[in-house]
Amino acid sequence: MNYFYLTGTPVTTSDLEKQISTFIPLKFAKRSGRCVVTTAEDAMKAAEPHNPLPDTTLMNALAKAFHWQRLLDRGIVRSGTEIARKENMDLATVNEILRLTLLDPGIVESILRGRQPEGLPSA
Repeated sequence: MNYFYLTGTPVTTSDLEKQISTFIPLKFAKRSGRCVVTTAEDAMKAAEPHNPLPDTTLMNALAKAFHWQRLLDRGIVRSGTEIARKENMDLATVNEILRLTLLDPGIVESILRGRQPEGLPSA
């Protein structure tokens, strides 16, 4: 965390010239390619529990799996070996990803909503 100190003169003046120092906790962060200053209150709000975000790696694997399964069902490709050759991937990896199409539809829906079951490994 970065710290920022604001110094200035007091609101009420007296015979003695005093300076007051105010501590302001700030965090400088890059978001979308621009710098954003986050205050402590904003950081606390961000730390509050919120809806879980979907696992994008798992979602990409699901999309590939269902796309490849559609290609197999329509006869565009004949096997996982052909997919592996065209995608320049290992056959074992293609077969592992294709097995995601065999998941229960409820599990697939929960993955897409970001609520995948505990212990479900990422692809």
